[in-house]
Amino acid sequence: MPGLKPQVDTKNGPWRSPELSERRALLALALLLVLVKSIQFAMDSQALFLADSGAFILNGLRLAFVSFRSYVYGDLIRVFALPFRSLRAIVAMQVVMGGFTAWLLAFALVRFFAVRPWIAMLAAMVFAFDPVQVLFEHMVMAETAAILAMAVYLVTALQYIRTRSLCWLAMLSLPGIVLVSLRTVYLPVVLAAAVLVPVLACISLPERRLRLLAFALIVSCGSTLFFHVGYRHLTGRRGHREPAYHYWTGPFLLAAVSPIVEPGDASDFLVAKAVAAQNGSRIPLRFERRSEQLWDQDGLVARLGTVFSGNDRETDAAAQSLARAAIYRNPLGYAGIGILTWLHYWTGLRNLPRYMPREIGMQPPHLVDANDAQVIASAFGADVSNQDTWRTLSRRYLMLARNWFVFLLMSPFLAGAVLRLNPANAKGAALVFLWSILLLAATCFGTVGTLYRYLHPYSFMALAASAILCEKFWFLPD
Repeated sequence: MPGLKPQVDTKNGPWRSPELSERRALLALALLLVLVKSIQFAMDSQALFLADSGAFILNGLRLAFVSFRSYVYGDLIRVFALPFRSLRAIVAMQVVMGGFTAWLLAFALVRFFAVRPWIAMLAAMVFAFDPVQVLFEHMVMAETAAILAMAVYLVTALQYIRTRSLCWLAMLSLPGIVLVSLRTVYLPVVLAAAVLVPVLACISLPERRLRLLAFALIVSCGSTLFFHVGYRHLTGRRGHREPAYHYWTGPFLLAAVSPIVEPGDASDFLVAKAVAAQNGSRIPLRFERRSEQLWDQDGLVARLGTVFSGNDRETDAAAQSLARAAIYRNPLGYAGIGILTWLHYWTGLRNLPRYMPREIGMQPPHLVDANDAQVIASAFGADVSNQDTWRTLSRRYLMLARNWFVFLLMSPFLAGAVLRLNPANAKGAALVFLWSILLLAATCFGTVGTLYRYLHPYSFMALAASAILCEKFWFLPD
């Protein structure tokens, strides 16, 4: 590790050098994670479903193309589970992903933050037993694959910051676009990081060498543009439409900002009339009804679809125009939506036992669709039509996790504390902090509801920050 010289034990030879002990610790951790994850899989290998899960299955089977549900994750199902006609193969794939993510957490702590191996191993083991992570390893959802992609992205970014090698910077765009392809909510975070990562790496260089920053920005933004344009064209090819990240951008944005939308924001009389009618309907444009504006047949998005006779392209364009006009007219109101979403995570903790069953597919509106259940039964030979009654071990484990969600909500504060305490790797700590803040903003401003499962990726940052703080305080100099 940089800054540490091997301490050779004259009695035991070179086996006590820090570098070798770290390698041995990481190898031991890998074996331990294999054992732990194997036991977890043996105890509970039941695949679980939400209402969103059917779209991933349809994408994987190529029976439909649901652009706003990751077709990349659908392809993983197609490759790793469909040949075996087994839903448990999906769980096995995700359990392996979870184990690798835990190992990457320890690797990052040891390699880039000079955290002692036993602290890093402890953080990795806590991640392996994270109740949200354990549940998502059983859910047919893209979250487990996404957090692995996020971990690879952060480790690659830390390696670039450490070496300032342009090869690592160019490679960073690949896990970035994989992350976006799995969950579009990461898009603004990855785009912002394309600028922030080179700035963090070069910010302390002498003024005469700042031209390296300009070159690094060209490489970072250029490679990001290359991969993102390629992905958009791939989506267009798969959907037989124009290039795009997905084809429901407008409805998602409109539902997210619906509390501040007014008839005057519309440039089309029929759209303005639809907005006014929505406020007089059973689902008015209120903060707590945002999800219904997107998914309910009586919501604003469905009403816009009626205006345009079911034309998806015109509906998407009108929704984007309406949402942007509302944001430009009332930016403070838009900021208030994000702040209120963040506050609702805290105030909702006391009612978490009531919220959780619907978030994990045991109550409406997140039950698996009957048609999707028929497709799953045909492809995998498994009946999931009554899976809302399954009280599996992973579900029961999550129901005990209220205090864990408090820990996840503390992630940005923990990362800020690390940065404030002048850690061994200040630039790396700044990356963790900025990533936490950007992800918080994306979660609060880019979603249509306060769902606790959206806090899942904070586990990685919160545990990383906690391990660095432990290293800082546990071994204070005398």
